[in-house]
Amino acid sequence: MKTTLFALVPLVLALALGAGSPQESYVCPPCGAECHFTTYPKAGNCGGCGMDLVPIATVPQIGVLLTTGTQLASSMLALSMFAGSNAGRAFSVADTTEPLRLGDTIEVRPQFAFGEAPKLDVLVVPDGFGAWDDPMVVEWVKVAAEKARQVIAVGGGSVLLAKAGFLAGEHVPARRFLVERGKDLAPGPVYEDKPGFVHAGKFWLARDTGAGSAATLAVIAELAGEEKARRTAEEFGQTWAGTAK
Repeated sequence: MKTTLFALVPLVLALALGAGSPQESYVCPPCGAECHFTTYPKAGNCGGCGMDLVPIATVPQIGVLLTTGTQLASSMLALSMFAGSNAGRAFSVADTTEPLRLGDTIEVRPQFAFGEAPKLDVLVVPDGFGAWDDPMVVEWVKVAAEKARQVIAVGGGSVLLAKAGFLAGEHVPARRFLVERGKDLAPGPVYEDKPGFVHAGKFWLARDTGAGSAATLAVIAELAGEEKARRTAEEFGQTWAGTAK
C-alpha cells in the first residue's frame, strides 16, 4: 500500500501545480449567498444574486484541509469564520470528496479533492492526529503551502507542515503532547508550552483552537481589513484587538 501511495505523489504534485480554474473564469464575489462557487466563462452578472461577476483570480481562495484525523473544532471554526467574513471563497479540501467522519460525531463531505482544488491563497491545517504519516497528504500540503500567501496551522497541524519541509527552527506554541513528542514526530520546529500563536513570515502557528480563531481573525484582517475582522469577531462572540503589536 505504501508503494502505491508514494507512486501517486508525482500525480498529486502535477494536479496541485495545475489545479484551479483558469484566470479567465469569473465568479460572484463572496456576498453571503450560496452562489460564489458557480464559475462563468465571461464577465456579466451572477445568475444567483445578480451581482457583477469578478475574475476568479481577484477572490482569495481559502482551503481548510480535512483528513480522517482532523479535529472537529479547529477545522469547522476556521471554516465558519472565513465563510462568515466574506473575505474570500472558503471551502474544505481532502484526498477525497467522499464523506469523512470527524470527531466520531459528524460526517462532512469535502468540497474539493486534492486534484480539483483551486490554487490556494490561504491554507488552513487544523489540529489533528496522524495525517503527517500519509505521504499523499504531506506532498499536497507541501505544494499548497509553497504557493499560498498565508498558512495557518493549529496544534498538530504544525507537525504536518514540518513533515512537508517547513518551520525549521521556528518556535511553535504547543500543548504538552507536542512539547514532549513533537521532535520525534517531525524534527525541525521548537515546540514550547506557551499560549497564543506566533506569526512567522506567511505562517501563523497556533497552540490550540482558541489561538487558531485569533490567527484566523488576523488573516481576515490581512485579506479584507480590520473592520471585517472586527465584525467577524463580534459574530463569533470574540473581541478583536487589532493587529498592532
